[in-house]
Amino acid sequence: MLGASGFVGGELLRLLGAHPHLDVVAAGADRQAGRDVADVHPHLGTYRGLTLAESTPSALDGVDVAFLALPHGASAALVPDLLERVPLVVDLGADFRLRDPEAYPRWYGEAHPAPDLLAGAVHGIPELYRDRLPGARLVAAAGCYVTAASLALAPLVAAGAV
Repeated sequence: MLGASGFVGGELLRLLGAHPHLDVVAAGADRQAGRDVADVHPHLGTYRGLTLAESTPSALDGVDVAFLALPHGASAALVPDLLERVPLVVDLGADFRLRDPEAYPRWYGEAHPAPDLLAGAVHGIPELYRDRLPGARLVAAAGCYVTAASLALAPLVAAGAV
C-alpha cells in the first residue's frame, strides 16, 4: 500500500492486519520512508519490522492488490504505472470517483491526469456495485459522506423519485 503513514493509511493497515486472507508485504510513505511502520503507528505493533518505502509504483512490484491512501491528486499520477505492475488497484482517495473527465475541473479545479482510466474505474460501494467489482482492475473506494448519501438515496433513485 502507498500512503501508509497518514491517518487513512494507518486505519487501512489496522483493518488489513485483522483480515484472515491478506498480508501487508509493502508499505510506502514518502516523508516517513525508512521508518518502521510500528514507529509511525505505535498502535500497530504487529507491523514491527515492516519498513516504509518511498511511495513509488515499483515499491509494490509483485503484490496482488495495491491500496492507495494518498492525498488528493497523488493517486491519479501513479495509477497508470501501477496498473502495469499490479492486478488490482484500490484508490481510497477521490481521484477516480467521477466517471466524467469534464467534472474534474468543475469539482476539483483541474483536469484529470489520466482521463482514459475513469470509465473503467468501478465505484467501491458493494451494496450498489457488487456485480461490477469482480474482475475490476481499478476500484475507486467511496468516502464516508459519499457512501452515506449514496446508500440513503439509492432506493429513491431506483424508484424514480429522484
